[in-house]
Parts: sequence; C-alpha cells; structure tokens
Amino acid sequence: MAPMSKLEKELETAIFGTFRKCATLKPPYRPLYLQRMMTSTNPKYYKGPVGTVTWLMIGKDRTGVGFNRLVKEGKLEWTIEWLIQDPKWKPLFPEWVIKNAKARIDAAVGPSE
Repeated sequence: MAPMSKLEKELETAIFGTFRKCATLKPPYRPLYLQRMMTSTNPKYYKGPVGTVTWLMIGKDRTGVGFNRLVKEGKLEWTIEWLIQDPKWKPLFPEWVIKNAKARIDAAVGPSE
C-alpha cells in the first residue's frame, strides 16, 4: 500500500464522517463493504479512499443500496456522490468519476430548471 497524500487522507476522513452519519439512521445503515475496502490489511480488498470512490462510480446509472437508501431517507448530501462534487477532491479523480457521481445526483433529484 502506497502512502497517502494529505488530500487523500482528508478524503478518507470525510468518507469515514459520512459512514458515522449513516450509522445514526433508524435503522442504522453501515456500508461495511466500503469500509472494508478502506481499512482491510488484505491487498485483495484494500482500495483506499480514492480506489473505493472510483470503484463505486463505475457505471453512471448503477447506484448501490447505500445511495438509494440515503436518497429515500432524504440524505442525498450524505452520499459519496455528493461528497466528491466539492472541487477540492477534483485532483484525485479522473473526470468520468466526477461526471458519473453528478449524473447519479441529477437522476435522484430530477431535472433542474
């Protein structure tokens, strides 16, 4: 595992913050698979924060259980898709990752006027 940059560490902290928020839902939502991708010592599972987000954004129309649950709960701003819209994270990702995340958000909220 390569050492993380300062920005990657900040992203990791922000993602873990969203995980903590998700645990406060009733019933709690715990994205265990994503947590494992970010914390496992097994290289088979570990992807780190950037790899985890990139994996999550494959397929702009493919939303996961967590995204759908958070949208249903009215917590779109707790999604990883929402998080990475902050321009701060742009240097970490290829353009398609940000675009796929934006497409999912747009699909969830409907067309803007």
